[in-house]
Amino acid sequence: MSNVIQSSQQSAANSSQILAGSAQGLQQKTITADGSTNITAKSEAVTAYEKAQSQKASYRNALSQDAGHIATLGSTFEQLDASISAMLSSGF
Repeated sequence: MSNVIQSSQQSAANSSQILAGSAQGLQQKTITADGSTNITAKSEAVTAYEKAQSQKASYRNALSQDAGHIATLGSTFEQLDASISAMLSSGF
């Protein structure tokens, strides 16, 4: 069994784009609440909805940050790989 890790800047960029696309799908949605109702569950539902929207925004921001980190990591790894390769080629 081989313990080979393969990575490339293109693979990281693809993963980053997929994650960023997922984050874009979590956009804020607005609702129109009926202001004339006297049902107590309505205010609780609005509060729950607002909390859910806040959590969704936090998750969207985390996904966007992770997408950026993945892209940066792919680029950094490629630079490190090139540096190590150059050192080994020159005899260290």
